Amino acid sequence: MKTKKYLLTFLYVYLIAGFMSNLPFVNGYLLHRIDGDLFKYSNADASYTNHDTFSFKSPHISLKSVDRYIAEFHPEKKNQQVYRLYRINPLCFWRWSHYLITSRDFDYKSWKEIEPNRVPYNPENRYQDF
Repeated sequence: MKTKKYLLTFLYVYLIAGFMSNLPFVNGYLLHRIDGDLFKYSNADASYTNHDTFSFKSPHISLKSVDRYIAEFHPEKKNQQVYRLYRINPLCFWRWSHYLITSRDFDYKSWKEIEPNRVPYNPENRYQDF
C-alpha cells in the first residue's frame, strides 16, 4: 500500500514537472542551458547541416529552410531529406515539446553513417553549421 502511494506521488511530480518545463519560455531556457549542443540535423552528404542552440538570435530549424536549400542548390533526390542526428529520449521530460513540434518532421540517422559521405566543410556556405 505504501509503495503504491509513493509510486503515485512520483508519477504526479514527474507529470507536473514535465508540464511546467514545457511551457514556452521555460522550455527555451532549459533547452539552451542543458541541451544546447545536442540538437543537430544533416542531409545524407552533410552539404546541409543545422545546429539548434536555442539561443535568442538563432532561428530554429524548419522545413522552410530546408526547402530554401533545395531550391538554391538543387541536390540529388537522396540528399534532399534532412535527418536529425539525435535519438529521442522520453525520460528527458523537458524536451517533450521540442520532440512533438520539431523532431516529428525528421527521421533519425546516425552521424557515423553520414560522416564518410560528407562533402568538404565550407564555412562560406550558409547551410553548413558544422
